[in-house]
Formats: sequence, structure tokens, C-alpha cells
Amino acid sequence: MKSGSVKRIPGQGRVTPRGATRKSQPRKDWGAMLRGGRRWIGPVLLVGVLIGAGGWLIEPISGWLNRPVAEVSVEGTFRYLSRKRIETLLSDQLGEGFLQLDLAAIKEALEAEPWVAQAALTRRWPDLLHVKIIEEEPIARWGEIGFLDRGGDIIAVDDQSALAHLPLLAGSDADAVAMMERYQDLAQMLRHRGLSIQSLRSDRKNAWRLTLSDGVALVIGRDQVLEKMQRFATVYDRQLSERWDDIEQVDLRYHNGVAVAWKAQQEEAETQ
Repeated sequence: MKSGSVKRIPGQGRVTPRGATRKSQPRKDWGAMLRGGRRWIGPVLLVGVLIGAGGWLIEPISGWLNRPVAEVSVEGTFRYLSRKRIETLLSDQLGEGFLQLDLAAIKEALEAEPWVAQAALTRRWPDLLHVKIIEEEPIARWGEIGFLDRGGDIIAVDDQSALAHLPLLAGSDADAVAMMERYQDLAQMLRHRGLSIQSLRSDRKNAWRLTLSDGVALVIGRDQVLEKMQRFATVYDRQLSERWDDIEQVDLRYHNGVAVAWKAQQEEAETQ
């Protein structure tokens, strides 16, 4: 064997060239390595068991979670809309399992109902669906179509019988928001004097006519509606309130005053 060559002898450590200093190698602690290995052998085996069992575990768990809806809880204050109507709308949407419910689609179907302003849906485990309904708040009837909400939006309904106690607003659909704002201003002005609006109309020429709940008509005209009504309020406070029961109509289409038609005059004209 040539000088300086290296030879590995089976079963022994590394042989260094002759003349070289041999460094001692640290002995491996196989026992410690094995003891450390036991710490993760268990979890590995557990994961393996779960993976192997996944095929027959996932399906039963998924079926349990996606059970049919067993209970529906409906929350809301219903004045114009019946709870039964909500239940009918929901029954058409609950054919899927609990997890497969399309809450967005159910919400859209509920809010398509004219009387529903907003709907919110929540799943509650394991099989309860909670539904919260906010009902529309009609402020006034709108012609023969339906009603206006507080923002002046037109809500069309087939049956207006529940709205008979509300004032009637009539005009162009394009002017609905402006009419609602005008109605609220006038209603507040009159409310302080114990008067309330039965109807407020605007014709094609934008001429306004207001009828009070006691039957007295106020002819306003086409312009300066608020200014004319403020002038009416002043005259009412000073003179008209004392003889209000005798008045048939007040014409506000004047710059310096108002014209009053008395019931007695109307009766006399009819007699003649």
C-alpha cells in the first residue's frame, strides 16, 4: 500500500494518513436520538390515522352539519305586513341543507316584497335560521299606486286599504321627493295650530292645492308655496282661527293677503 494512502477498514473508524494527528470523534448518543424520536412518532401516527379515516369521517360530519333547517325565528314589528306572509316567502327558499342555504338569494327574495324595507339573515347552529325584518314606513298615499316612504320613494302595492288613514299626495312621479319634502314642511307648520293635511295635490301646471282634514281647502298656486303658507299662518293666528268653522276655502294666490270663502256664502249661492 502506497505511503499516504487512506484505507477504510470495515467495522472501524476513519484511518488517517501515517504521520497525521488523529482527531477524536464524538460518539453519537443513539439512545438520546431514539428517545427524542418518540416525541413525534405518536403525532405522525395520529395524523396518518386521521388521513386514512378521512374518507369515512368527512361524509358523516358534512351530513350532520348540512342537516335540514329545523327552526326559523322571525323578528320584527309588523303593522302592514303579516308574519304569515314572511313565513310563506321563506318556505319557498328553504329546500337546501343548512350549509347550502343561499342567504343572499333569500334576502333578495324577502326585500322584493313591497312592505319589506330590509331583511337580515343569520345561521345559528346547529339548525336554526334567524330572520330580522324591518318593515317599510309609509308616510303618505301616492295617488292610486301605493305610498311614499320618508325619503319620497314610491312603493307600489296592490292593496291600499291599510293606508286609508294616511294623507294623499298626488302629482308627477318625478316630483315625488319634492312633494314629500314640501308635505313634511307644511304638516309641521300646520300641526302647531291643530290642523292636519288630508291631501296635497300638484297639477300639470305645478299649481298646488291643499285640503285639511276638516275639509277646508287652501288654494296655493304655482310659486312661493312656503311664503304663502307662512302668510296664511299669520292671518290664521290673528283672525281666521276664531271663525274657522265657518270657512269653506282660503285662496292664497295674492301678494298682500288672502281671500276667504265662507260656508254661509256658499250656502247662499246654492240657494240662489
